[in-house]
Amino acid sequence: MTGNPLRVLMLTEDREDYLADGLLHGLRQTPGVELVDHPRKHCSYIGGIASRDCPGLSVRGGGFNLYGTLPLDQEPDRNQIFRKLEMGWFDLVVVGNVWRQWGQLIDWRSLLATTPLALLDGDDDARLYPCSNTHLRSFGPWRPLADLLNRPQCLYFKREWHPASVIERTRARWMGLRIRHIRPAGFSIPAEKLLDPALLEASRPRLFPTHIVDAELRDLVGGKAEYSFSSEASYNRDLQSSRFGITTRRAGWDCLRHLELAANGCVLCFRDLVAKPASAAPHGLNSRNAISYHSARELLERLENLPTAEEQELRRGAWTWAHSQTTVRAAAALLGAFGWRPEAGG
Repeated sequence: MTGNPLRVLMLTEDREDYLADGLLHGLRQTPGVELVDHPRKHCSYIGGIASRDCPGLSVRGGGFNLYGTLPLDQEPDRNQIFRKLEMGWFDLVVVGNVWRQWGQLIDWRSLLATTPLALLDGDDDARLYPCSNTHLRSFGPWRPLADLLNRPQCLYFKREWHPASVIERTRARWMGLRIRHIRPAGFSIPAEKLLDPALLEASRPRLFPTHIVDAELRDLVGGKAEYSFSSEASYNRDLQSSRFGITTRRAGWDCLRHLELAANGCVLCFRDLVAKPASAAPHGLNSRNAISYHSARELLERLENLPTAEEQELRRGAWTWAHSQTTVRAAAALLGAFGWRPEAGG
């Protein structure tokens, strides 16, 4: 992009959201983009993970490898947001989570009527807004949003996007919300959190990290189910000392843990990866960069017979995959969906 900066307003809320907050980080780091997060997403900035006034409040899992990364000298001007929207000052508005910010969309729909709009949906299931029975019983179909969402300039970015979502899209159409422009999206990780590739072949004395999310495997080999580290540095050192990293589907298929393991040089061992719908995040994982397994004993047998050369190839493949999922690349994909091409980087 050349000339004037691309002005992006990101409407945030005060809960962690790995999809939205990864994009916030990437947009802030993209040359030629002037990003305003409104209100300020405190946990994304250096020193902003825990509240000084409420030290017991913190981000789930410590916010390792994503939060507390944006430098304080990059603070944007957040004055007169309403006035700037009225003037058409912003080139794009990004809504961090459509399920939690629909009320703001209702209130601001006249302000947003002519600006390109990106709706982010990082929730753990395949439903499309507003196809939640609880939501509909409480608030109705909210037809006032139909005109806003049906504009060609409105794109809906969905993390758990797979065949079940076709049903939800049909239900949305019945309620007057014809969401015609749906795009896949997934979690991302800051590029600076990736291990130096020169260290990928360094000795790794441990088979698995301390934290093992697969209960069946944990029962066989030990490990801890709960978060075990008080600092990001100790957590990453634990991953960097381990040959294989275990990950699974939880409430949804995508998880920042997949990226953390791969970024730190672990071979990804992903339970039932082959069952993941191709359109659901994480995208780009396959037999060249991850091991899909169905049971703990099957995995242990596979690892016992894994040739060293294949292990090294899988490790490089996993790291390369993580490199393709950086926050700046995720931001470039979002901007590209609107026809904007940022400068190379990330």
